[in-house]
Parts: sequence; C-alpha cells; structure tokens
Amino acid sequence: MKVMVIYHKDFGEYGHPVLKERVAPSFESLRDLVLENRIQVATPVLTPEVHALIEQIHTPEHIAEVKEAGFYYVAALSCAGVVQGAAALAEGEAEAAFAYVGAAGHHAGRSHFWGFCYLNDVAAAVLHLRKKYGLKRFLVLDVDPHFGDGTRDLLGKDPEVIHLNFYAGWDSRADEVYHNYDFGLRAADDEAFLRALDEAFSRSYEFDFMFVIFGHDSHFKDYGGFRLTDAAYPAFAAKVKQFAAGKPLLFVLSGGSRADVAKAAIRSILLVLLNSQAG
Repeated sequence: MKVMVIYHKDFGEYGHPVLKERVAPSFESLRDLVLENRIQVATPVLTPEVHALIEQIHTPEHIAEVKEAGFYYVAALSCAGVVQGAAALAEGEAEAAFAYVGAAGHHAGRSHFWGFCYLNDVAAAVLHLRKKYGLKRFLVLDVDPHFGDGTRDLLGKDPEVIHLNFYAGWDSRADEVYHNYDFGLRAADDEAFLRALDEAFSRSYEFDFMFVIFGHDSHFKDYGGFRLTDAAYPAFAAKVKQFAAGKPLLFVLSGGSRADVAKAAIRSILLVLLNSQAG
C-alpha cells in the first residue's frame, strides 16, 4: 500500500500548547521509513482555495474569533494538510495517508469551537472532494474519546455522510435516517474498544472515501476517557484497513499530548498500513 504522511514543522512550533509537543518527536520517529522511501511526505501549503473552503463552512464571526484567539494560521494550515492530503488520495498519489495537525478540528462547528479545535478540517476536505473530484459519499470514523460535536454540527444532517462516533460517554445511539452512530465507551479498555469497532463495522455502508479522526488521548497515559494500551493501535489500524477495502483512507490526527504515546501509536498505525499482509 502506498502511504503518505502530511506534515509541516509549524504544527510543532505554532500549534496549540497542549497538542504541539508531540508533533516533532513523533514525526522524527518515522525518519527511517522516510529515508527508506517507504512513506511519502507532503508539506501542506496555505492557499486562497483553503481560505475559501474555511469561509464556506464557518461563519465570519467564527473565523474572527479564531483569529482573535491567535490560532488561525496553524488551524488553517492544518486544514490545508487535510484538504491537500485528501486530494492526493483522490488523485491516486497514495492509497492511505496520515495528516498531522497543529490544531484539531472535530470540536469546531459552523459557529463554535472548543477543546483545542478551531476549524473543521474534515468538513473542509469533504466539501473540496465533492466540488473538485465529484465524490459523493463519505464515512467519518471518529475514535477520539471526546464527542465529535463540531463534525456532527457540520455534517450530521448530510445524508451522504456516515458518522461513526466513539466517545467516553454512557449512551449509544443510532440515527438511521442521517447515518449518525454514537458508541458510548466510558473508560474503554482494548477489548471493549475493539469489540465496539467490530460492531460498528458489522453494518453495511456505501462510501467513496473514509476519514479516521484519530486521537491518541485514548491511551491510558494520556488525558482522554479511554484506557487503551499500545497494543490497541495496530489492532485498530488492521481492522480499519480491512474495512476500508481499498477505498481512499485518510487518518487525521486529533487529541493527545504525550510525545511517547504519539510516537508509538502513529508509527504502529503506519506500519500496519504499509504491510501488505496486515488486515
């Protein structure tokens, strides 16, 4: 499988203080894979097209507040990485990709943001893939243990988007009309998490492109509400890879602060994607 990593050094320099310390160390841990040409590395560019996408999904007031908070540049650059990574997959430059970010996106709705999220990168990418490449149906798997309320706000009423949302709560819900599925997994360990993933994947979905919003704050050492160990991530990646069944697959980094967790988790996911036998 051809795999791409989207990375910019500014994610680590100008990213949100809670998130940025993991960026450079975890990318550095991939150096051998880069030098061996096992993964491609793409550097995002902040273009007028990206700014225009942001203006279409967020209100002017929202954008002004993000600028006032001082995170517009790194959040927009993060959007650029996800948008341009998705475009590369749509054009066949790779089969799977992992997008680093300096600010996360899944808590950014049309006119609100919180939780280290400012602009919704996945919503921007969905809009771009539809407009430029004619893709219609998308599956968004969110395994960050905090509820993806921003993504739900922007895409939840779109009948062509399937949203599988794993979070550290109590309630599980299924909206069959708009294809929104919530999996409440309070303090989930590896077994509970992987079992829920099997349940989510047991349904039949039609989609052209798959996003995975990946937060390693699901690790027991990190700040989220799951209790996963290092072993969960390659097992998770293998299930996702098998489920995607050759469709374009883009992992988007979300929550998590610990560099040691990021190094182990991200590398293990990429190794599964690279291994033609995995999944």
